[in-house]
Amino acid sequence: MTFYYGQGEYPVPVEIDEDQITEVIQGFAGTAVRAVKAGFDGIEIDGANGYLLDQFLTAETNQRTDRWGGDAKNRVALLVEVVTAVKAAVGDAVPVGIRISQGKVNDFTSRWAGREAEAKIILSAVAEAGVDFIHVTEFEAWKPAFEGGRDSLLALARRFAPGVAIIANGGLHDAGRAEEALATGADLIALGRGALANPDFPKVIEAQQEPRAFDSAVLGPIANIKNAELAFGTTG
Repeated sequence: MTFYYGQGEYPVPVEIDEDQITEVIQGFAGTAVRAVKAGFDGIEIDGANGYLLDQFLTAETNQRTDRWGGDAKNRVALLVEVVTAVKAAVGDAVPVGIRISQGKVNDFTSRWAGREAEAKIILSAVAEAGVDFIHVTEFEAWKPAFEGGRDSLLALARRFAPGVAIIANGGLHDAGRAEEALATGADLIALGRGALANPDFPKVIEAQQEPRAFDSAVLGPIANIKNAELAFGTTG
């Protein structure tokens, strides 16, 4: 990504092998155990936004021909295995959930080719794996998940994962949009940009004030080794 000083075409990743996949699953479980010991109140597995689990979930990035690739049932299998391992590792100590998205950090418009049928397979699979909550995120959470469709990803999660708590995220710092999401089936609203711009968001809404607009400048400058070298060079 050019934002992080990247140039040229994205390189094609090396396909990880079975031993490495086992290491990934164990890594999630081990990390969850350490988080609970450190005092965290819950575990959210990141299966969204183009990161590793989402790379398996997404047809365009999952080019495997083994049991981890192919149709949606196979592609969601790693997410299911991670959820199962984390649940087994932490037991009932804390709630365990997973974050799911169609969009990626480098492609907000990415959509599952199988549309609602694929959404049903994915959301049902993680629900049946025993998650306590599903955190769905879209760039604009209220919009239909698929072109020509009616339901948002939030609405689909509510339909295909009955009994599971749903967290909604994506441009919901507008009070009206947040209320709409709650009416659509969300149990909780998660904020990113809205919370960064309004750390007192609940008070802002309670006072019926207009939330402050997000300024992306708060994310910079990007820390990197070059900056550190310059700093140490300046200070001797």
